[in-house]
Amino acid sequence: MKDSRIPEPVLMAMSEGTHIIRAYREHLGYSIEDLAVACGLAAEEIQNIESGLRYNKGYRDRIARSLSIPVGILEAESDISDAA
Repeated sequence: MKDSRIPEPVLMAMSEGTHIIRAYREHLGYSIEDLAVACGLAAEEIQNIESGLRYNKGYRDRIARSLSIPVGILEAESDISDAA
């Protein structure tokens, strides 16, 4: 995935196999708990998503807003809610 809107450190982490949400979260210096509080999800849900479980669009939108990233960057992610 090459997107000029994605910071280079995030792209590098992703190229090493890091989930895009984790890559952004770590790039911004957020813990799982920080992101969970910011987007209203449980820390376990964030962990599940970052582990590769699929999640719905509502979760994607909440996480994107909490990380201040365009939702479109996460559009390739699944719309099926298996993480929660």
